[in-house]
Amino acid sequence: MAPTFELVVCITSSALFDCTESGEIWNRDGPEAYEEYHRANLMVPLEPGVGFPLVRSLLVLNEVAKKQLVEVVLVSRKDGYSGERVRQSIYHYNLSITRMSFTGGTDVTKYLSAWKCDLFLTADENQVRTVLCDTCCETFTGIAAALVCNIVSTTLPIPSNLTPILESPYVQQSNSNTDVVELSPAVNTSTDSVSSALLASLSWPEGQVRIAFDGDGVLFSDQAECVFKTDGLEGFFEFERQHGHIALPKGPMQSFALKLQKLRQSLGDDQNWRVRTFLVTARNDVANIRVFHTLNEWGLKIDEIHFLGGLDKTPFLQSINPAIFFDDSRETIDRAKIYVPSAQVIYGINNRRNSILRRSISTETKHLEQINFK
Repeated sequence: MAPTFELVVCITSSALFDCTESGEIWNRDGPEAYEEYHRANLMVPLEPGVGFPLVRSLLVLNEVAKKQLVEVVLVSRKDGYSGERVRQSIYHYNLSITRMSFTGGTDVTKYLSAWKCDLFLTADENQVRTVLCDTCCETFTGIAAALVCNIVSTTLPIPSNLTPILESPYVQQSNSNTDVVELSPAVNTSTDSVSSALLASLSWPEGQVRIAFDGDGVLFSDQAECVFKTDGLEGFFEFERQHGHIALPKGPMQSFALKLQKLRQSLGDDQNWRVRTFLVTARNDVANIRVFHTLNEWGLKIDEIHFLGGLDKTPFLQSINPAIFFDDSRETIDRAKIYVPSAQVIYGINNRRNSILRRSISTETKHLEQINFK
């Protein structure tokens, strides 16, 4: 009889490992050079990718519980042979990943339901859009999915202080500006090095899986964003006051958060500290009543909730040091990803293709380019 799991995560090879170099070879020299590169480096382990910390920390929970609570499935468009280096890398890092799909070019999202997937992580934006279906303003009922975001530039907006983000639907606008600093090429901005430095100064328990969520467009639907775009800030506040007793519609990560809660319960009272969840939202106290009502109605317990009123989330995420952070805003992700593993939930009105309704935190973020891994 097949085992049942509290949580199933499907992840692509380019989300689990750093495939930047091979992706560049594919784009520059084509598939034949790409295959030759992997044959020549078959026994050279791939470096950990953005999704690696989450996968590793979740799989450790199986060892703690002495039973299979979490299943991680590798899904890849590679064929079986070119996927050999990925398998060797999995063995090298001693990851308990035994189930895999190598589709030879077929869209891997076709198989997520068959795997009973609860969370899908990929480095391919189109795959995320396929899973999340470009829906908005409605209750989400599909599979949670997110785009893992690598560091792609050494010129990044670094806030000099905690200033409110412009165009937030939750705070009055201000004239505060974001300073941009130039990071030297010699500075190692990799997730692992930054996280290691932070761990040395933080007192979080070793072996704890910390996962941080944005609110609207992530745990909740983007209904609030839709109201703000239509009726403005005052209209949004009025809508929230009138609907404070009505739960927000479910967002893409709602079912995943509930699965995490069930996973924690399965660990037992003496080990449930190993999973800790965070809600880090731009909402302020005027808009928080509906959030608490929604969480209570869902029966979802979030360990820590931070209502930032539009402040930059990055310093708070540095303190949390999560295994992964989910947000629907590309601008927020671009700020956070040099400090913590981050993934964009490409969902809702602000993520429609060719949308003119995107937020702008700093004009410097326009210089950031997204890498698409093959």
